Amino acid sequence: MVTSEAELLQQRAESGDPGAQMTLAILLDNRGMHEHAVNWLRAAAQGGYSEAQYVLGARLVVGRAAPYEPEEGVKWVSAAANQGMPEAQALMSVLATMAGQWTEATTFMRDAASGGDERAQQQVALLGDPARFDARQWDSLTEVKWLHQAPRVGVLENFIPASFCAWLVQRAKPKLQSAQLKGGAAAQAGHRTNSGAGFSLLESDFIMQMINARVADAIGIPLQNQEPTNVLHYKNGEEYKPHFDFITASPTNTAELAAVGQRVATVLIYLNDGYQGGETAFPTLNWSFKGKPGDALVFWNVDEAGAPDRRTLHAGAPVTGGEKWLYSKWIRANPYPIL
Repeated sequence: MVTSEAELLQQRAESGDPGAQMTLAILLDNRGMHEHAVNWLRAAAQGGYSEAQYVLGARLVVGRAAPYEPEEGVKWVSAAANQGMPEAQALMSVLATMAGQWTEATTFMRDAASGGDERAQQQVALLGDPARFDARQWDSLTEVKWLHQAPRVGVLENFIPASFCAWLVQRAKPKLQSAQLKGGAAAQAGHRTNSGAGFSLLESDFIMQMINARVADAIGIPLQNQEPTNVLHYKNGEEYKPHFDFITASPTNTAELAAVGQRVATVLIYLNDGYQGGETAFPTLNWSFKGKPGDALVFWNVDEAGAPDRRTLHAGAPVTGGEKWLYSKWIRANPYPIL
């Protein structure tokens, strides 16, 4: 009897071949059999197969097609990084920033760059020698200049360098898609016509995490409370009509609000200039703002008592020439699940 290729793969996996175990896990994933795939990934990871350690660890960190076991996930990613896998080292640089371990983060990024990771190499080129990076210096001078108190709206001038702005635009361009409204619905009836690019933790990088940490320090809310980073793009004629960033209580989001709390604050960083229109306008304040590259706009979506503040109604005015790039960050009252 002729043994099929699938049967041979199964036999090799069962005999302890980590490469076969990894291949079998991929096939099972493609069939939607994620639980079985994770079992084979574990077997390959335990056999010292670095690719399996990295893939398994990344999935466990965020609970994607795998159990949500972040501590176990970090251990496996770390194991792959210790074997010299550049992709794992790059991810470890991001994970270390979440724990405030900036020395370790810079070391991992340097190692990833030395190992040939192109994105890490580009970031090292932006930062210079990672060994000289001082997180305390980066986190200094982040006091908001409050321009309005009711609602609370302020500005951070020169919040990030122009090189970081260009980095965010570069990262976002390949990922752009039509912007989404709350709940995952595509923008409808022209209410929101721009595009955007979202970055989960697994898609983040050291530069993004530097910016996110600076945001956390500026507003005094922990990094863990931030929703994933979004970079927004507005072409000529595109806009985001007046809206609120807070979450309106309803039966569909009761559980969400109970778990992660309200969107208490919004931070917008302007990434480019040379476009016309595109101001961030607050109708109730009869005031608008248009920052220079690297400037940040900060506003609280809730009042002093923590209730949604309807005075925060705001809009992204139509771009009337050129194109606009914007970093957008929403911050919750409670820690937000890692995605």
